[in-house]
Amino acid sequence: MFGNYFDEFSKPEILRVPIDGVVLQMKSMHIDAVVNFPFPTPPPREMLFRSEKLLTHLGALQKVGTNEAQITDMGRSMALFPLSPRYSRMLIGGKQHGCLPYVIAIVSALSVGDPFLHEEALNDDGNGGLDDELQHITSEKVKAKEKKRIRRRSFFQNQQVRRKHIPLWFS
Repeated sequence: MFGNYFDEFSKPEILRVPIDGVVLQMKSMHIDAVVNFPFPTPPPREMLFRSEKLLTHLGALQKVGTNEAQITDMGRSMALFPLSPRYSRMLIGGKQHGCLPYVIAIVSALSVGDPFLHEEALNDDGNGGLDDELQHITSEKVKAKEKKRIRRRSFFQNQQVRRKHIPLWFS
């Protein structure tokens, strides 16, 4: 029934996401011929060439021959970050120009998904005992507002965001 609408297997991640970080990591591990690497599901060659071109523009790679690129010292530093090479380059540039705290804030904002809380994420079909808890409120408008507030609070408590230790890459 669903065979007409969905693929039998999902596409491998290496075909769905940008591979700039993968290419940079491979170059940092001294795998120079990334195009010839025996991937289980190889990405298109054009994608690999575009990644090397982008990394060259970012200063992570340096052209050696017509079809070969070596990793630079900046590229080795960029490979240490668990981020996209674009963001790691921003952090290194921020350190070089003395504006690292501002760049960290910008990269943090850019590397996070949608920061807004949508109402459909809060709405659950069951009230979870909220009616019993709010029975002392007589106004329906106030009761609905209070339900939303309680749902928001429980949503954030369930996120399990631990911000106790924030690593400082530069000190």
